[in-house]
Amino acid sequence: MWDEDLITIALPTMSTIVFFVFTVNLFRYLIGSPHIQIRDVTKEHNWKAINETAKAYYCSICEALLLNLDAAFCDSCGVCADRGCVKLADKRLKCKAITFNNNQLMKHHWIKGNLPFIAMCYICEEECDLEPGLTDWWCCWCQRCVHRTCKSSLSEICDFGKFKLMIIPPGSLEVINRRSTMRRRLHLRSVTPPNWPNWNPIIIVGNRKSGNNDGGQILSLFRRLLNPAQIVDLAERDPVAALEWCHLLGKIPSTILVAGGDGTVAWLLNTINKLELEPVPSVAIIPLGTGNDLSRVLGWGKQHDSHFDPTELLQKVQAAEKVKLDRWSVTIKPLGGLGFRGSYRNLFMYNYISVGVDAQVTLDFHRTRESRFYLFSHRIFNKLLYLCFGTQQVVERECKDLDKSLEVYLDDKKIELPSVESIVILNIPSWAAGVDLWKMGMEDNEGSEVQSINDGKLEVVALYSSFHMAQLQVGLSKPHRIGQASNVKIKLSRPCAMQVDGEPWYQHPCEFNITYSNQASMLLISDS
Repeated sequence: MWDEDLITIALPTMSTIVFFVFTVNLFRYLIGSPHIQIRDVTKEHNWKAINETAKAYYCSICEALLLNLDAAFCDSCGVCADRGCVKLADKRLKCKAITFNNNQLMKHHWIKGNLPFIAMCYICEEECDLEPGLTDWWCCWCQRCVHRTCKSSLSEICDFGKFKLMIIPPGSLEVINRRSTMRRRLHLRSVTPPNWPNWNPIIIVGNRKSGNNDGGQILSLFRRLLNPAQIVDLAERDPVAALEWCHLLGKIPSTILVAGGDGTVAWLLNTINKLELEPVPSVAIIPLGTGNDLSRVLGWGKQHDSHFDPTELLQKVQAAEKVKLDRWSVTIKPLGGLGFRGSYRNLFMYNYISVGVDAQVTLDFHRTRESRFYLFSHRIFNKLLYLCFGTQQVVERECKDLDKSLEVYLDDKKIELPSVESIVILNIPSWAAGVDLWKMGMEDNEGSEVQSINDGKLEVVALYSSFHMAQLQVGLSKPHRIGQASNVKIKLSRPCAMQVDGEPWYQHPCEFNITYSNQASMLLISDS
């Protein structure tokens, strides 16, 4: 009896639940599944604390001089307010529009006062903002500045200024409201390209917590120059959201400017390859943190300037040259024995892969940085840590006689090795924060070819010890050059530290093969 009642109740209930779930998923499929969440600028500004001390700021509501400890500015439109006027500013002053009706004419979005440094009037070409208080005006889209007496001489229609071809205009974006938990949020639905020849929009990707929190400052600077929707903070958004832009842009070529270290750049290039984007977006780099070998090779520098100028960087992106970068597939096959069970790994490599003492130093540093006792995140402190771990390996020599525990094959030919503590396989002419290993021994090997980032070849060198590494860093020694190859295989018969593009781990006995996969699209700043 109870079984019959249970069946009578359970079957309709389960059927209802299944039908409900199916209906909800079908509805989601029909309306699309946007991944890019957009901040609703109609509710409030994107407030940030004012940390600048070299310039006076005034409240956009009460016009009082602002004290930095009790003031904020909107990093999207430039409005400033003291603590008591923030809510009034949200109500009275419109923020930079992320989207609006495509049929609506784009007019200047004028902000009164608090102009950029050395602002010149677009009409009379004289300097603006010389008087105290909120006097002159500037447009937060085209960045043009005008005196209050010259403002009427400028057309009402905004042309987006010198970075027009990089900006996604608000009239091109279609957003939808979707409920997320208890709140409704805006999501990007589609992008309608403007009728602009050579339009090549740029997407800024970074994590505000990266580079000793420098990432947040960099993202803020670009929100003022571009559509704020073009800036993707990886601390808030799904990482795939940055590349979802490329899907929505369709056949329009795009550029991705990534603020981060070698690991972040490699992750982005891997995701582009995985999503099979077409056309493939070109990638430029703002180097954060230490190392930044790929950024050095492509001309973007070893680290960003403390007085970072986003306008100058966008100009460099506009003038940069597209180049190809070889992408290499790394297959790691475990060597079983004594009950050890490993797993296959498949990776991609862009900069270099190494096994031995240099990877051990990187691994020791990585473990320290991940520790809860790591309190001082600063470039100088990080370099001191590297020095300490390198000195430690001079004494301990954990990778001593590594040559007796591995076999190296270049294009299926076994190579005899001297006594070494590390093998480094290079794709680019930069290792360990700027050392050009392959070029160092060029004069002793006249028949060897010049290294290239897109020739389908790898360069293989060996390091004798941690002390040898230190000598290479200051140019007092040369690496042991093993050769060039299109295919590299290494058999490792003992546990040892390994790293790929600066990401280290402790590797058990294995055989790893490095083979050519395809190419990534990068932007290069030439010396000329």
